Amino acid sequence: MNIRRAQDDSTRWVTFELAGQLYGLEILKVQEVLADTEIESVPGAVPQILGVANLRGAIVTILDLRLRLGLAPRPLAAPVCCVVVDGHGESVGLRVDRVVDVRRIAEGAIKRAPATGGEAATSGVMGVVSRPGELLTLLDADLLVAVLAPALNLARAA
Repeated sequence: MNIRRAQDDSTRWVTFELAGQLYGLEILKVQEVLADTEIESVPGAVPQILGVANLRGAIVTILDLRLRLGLAPRPLAAPVCCVVVDGHGESVGLRVDRVVDVRRIAEGAIKRAPATGGEAATSGVMGVVSRPGELLTLLDADLLVAVLAPALNLARAA
């Protein structure tokens, strides 16, 4: 489901930075943005899972989006900014470097992600938008979370 304006056939995306690169998640998948989050580690969790956080009484698993996308990890001492998304019915916090803004993107401007090899179907990248001096990589929250489903169940049980 997309938020669309009949006259321009566009969707809205929450954009954020990771390792100096610009990424976006469809706004309908974003539940909220947490500026500073305290994370409790979970023994035995996979490295991509930083731990869990208490969000108004609900336990939310926090995923290191840099590691999930194969980028260099950010120091744990750095402030924790999380974008909480709904991925396959699970609320998951995605640790990002900083949230930039919300953008309206025309459907025609989105180019499908190029094939990257064996992991293309599970990379979480759904497309890119190229503008002069800027490349925005659009992510699919369901794919980002789906590959970690067994690990998320482990984190919740701990």
